Formats: sequence, structure tokens, C-alpha cells
Amino acid sequence: MNILSEMNMKAHEGRELTPENKKLTLWRPSKEFVHCCIESKGCRFSRNNGACIMCDYGIGRNLTPVELREALDEELTPQLNSVSTLLFGTYGSIMDTEEVSEKCFSVILDFVAKQRIKTVIFETHCCMVNEKILDKIQKKLMSLGIKVIIEMGYESCDTYVLKNCLNKVLNLEQLSSVINLIHKFSMEVSLNVFLGAPFLSAQEQLETAEKSVKWAFEKGADSIVIFPCNIKPFTLIYNLYRNGLYKPVSQWMLVELLSRIPEEKLSRVTLSWYGDRKNFYDNDEFALIPPEDCVECHDDIFEFYHMFMNESVSFRRKQLVERFINGKKHCGCYNKFLEDFNNKKERLGAEEIKKLLNDME
Repeated sequence: MNILSEMNMKAHEGRELTPENKKLTLWRPSKEFVHCCIESKGCRFSRNNGACIMCDYGIGRNLTPVELREALDEELTPQLNSVSTLLFGTYGSIMDTEEVSEKCFSVILDFVAKQRIKTVIFETHCCMVNEKILDKIQKKLMSLGIKVIIEMGYESCDTYVLKNCLNKVLNLEQLSSVINLIHKFSMEVSLNVFLGAPFLSAQEQLETAEKSVKWAFEKGADSIVIFPCNIKPFTLIYNLYRNGLYKPVSQWMLVELLSRIPEEKLSRVTLSWYGDRKNFYDNDEFALIPPEDCVECHDDIFEFYHMFMNESVSFRRKQLVERFINGKKHCGCYNKFLEDFNNKKERLGAEEIKKLLNDME
């Protein structure tokens, strides 16, 4: 076990278990979309290896098929009026039988099959995807005309960033193969890209995210979800922040990233945890530190995100980005972003990162 694993597992100490009555966590960022997170004992990579250092979706217990069926019927069904897209996730991977048993997954499929849902998204790690589960989904849902998207955590195409900055357990060759496998079953692929990896300069944070977006589309991703870093308690990245070794990413970095994505790809980009979940930042249940802005630009940026997320045409999205980034932007945090971005630094080596962490201990 490496030092990132050890320190992240130590950072997890003290987390409270999910309350007994919190079997599902539901988010409805728009009237057409609901995200359903199912309680589980937690991500296996987090439990066993202390991965990933920025992630903490919680720990609880696995639900029985009966509990899950009742929770879906009682809690989720009332939320589905006018909903066309339903996303299922858990604290790790919805396709991991260590978190969601095969019987429980069948309960989910049976539930979706009874709904008037056009699209269902399953969020999972690529190593959990196989022909057996894809065949099961295809026969149960696609025969009803339901569109299926498999969303997978990917974060970065830079193996150095995956290993030394995020402590992400991921084989990029395996991910590429799984993308092809999913397409063979006529399903779509969505990949998550992380913005704000620690131990990198602001310039490199942006550039590695830009390259990762490009890699995802080149490998056949049908869409991507950009995750700007939210600093969550009980994570190593939170401890880095508290020790002055990490600072929140600028919201302007996300805007700049969007400006660098080719126009024809913009309709296939989604923003997560920022822009579609504004109410989260006024909710004590989600105690996190979001990307940085200031009173001068905060409302304008949120309005931009709202317009971007509600526009589906690529060239119109491009116009929104260009209009916004070339408009009023001379606030204090924008100038700070420029200063940080222009402060070029050499990438830290693995041993230098290790020394930083040892000194922090």
C-alpha cells in the first residue's frame, strides 16, 4: 500500500455511517432528470486501497432486495413525474456485486422496466462491466426501447496523475476495451473527467483535463461529465487543503476548459456537482468546499452554467462560452486565476510528493 492509500484511509477515520432511514439519496437537478444513489457498504477501492483521494460518497450497508424494492417504490416513484432520464449509482459502483447483489440489480431493472423512462444511466467502474451484465440490461430494458448509458469514472488519461495525484485504480487499456464492449451491446458510454488534480500547477490541472477530454472522445466516449474538484471532509485532499498544500480550483478554470473543447463536442459535455446542483452548496448535509469564485462573479457564473446546461446545440453552447469568457471578467478571483495560471511550475516527482506527505504527517 502506497503513502497516498495509507493517508487517505487515515483521513476516512471518523466518518459516520449512513443513517438507518437513508437508503436512497435522490437529486433532481431538473424536472426531467433524477439521480438515485443507493446505500452500500462503500466503494471497494476506497475500502481496500484508500482510492481515490478526492472521493467520499460515504459508507453504509448493503440493502436487501426487499429493502431496495420498497425504497424504490416508496421514495423514488413519487419523484418520477415528468422524468425522462434516471441515473443509478451507489457509493462506489452500481455493477459491483460487493455493493449491489445480482438480485438487487434485478430489482433495479424490474423497477425501470415499469416506468415511463426514456433513458437510464448506470454509474460504475469499468472493471465491473462485463458481457453478462450488459446482456442482462439489454434484454430487460433495451427491448422496451429504453436508451442505456454506462457512465464510468475515468478522471484522467495521464497515468502519472491517476497514480501519483489521485490514487485512482484504473487501467486505461481496459477502459478502452470496455468502451468497445459497451458499444457492441448498442449502449452509450459516458466518461467522467476530473478538473483540479492535486500536486499540479493550475496550468497543468487545466491542460491535463483538456487532454483527458480529447482522449475520451478519441476512444469513443459518447459524452463526458466534467467534475471540478469539490473538497470533501474525510479525504486526503481535504487534509492537503487544511495544511496549505492544495487550494480550491477557480471557477474560471472550468470556464476556460469549456472554451478549449471543440465546438462540435460541446453538446456532449455535462457539468457535475457544479452548475446542476446549486442547492447543494446551501445544504449542511453536503459539507464541502466548492470551486472558488467571488461576490463579483458568483451570480454571473451560476447563470452561465444554467444557460449552458439548458442548451443542447453545440454552436449555441460555443456562443455562450465565448460571450461569457470575453465579457465582464475582471473580478478579483479572475485576476487571481490568471496569476496562478501564469505561474508555471515543474511537475513534482513521486518522491517529492511522498516527502510533502511525510512532512505533513
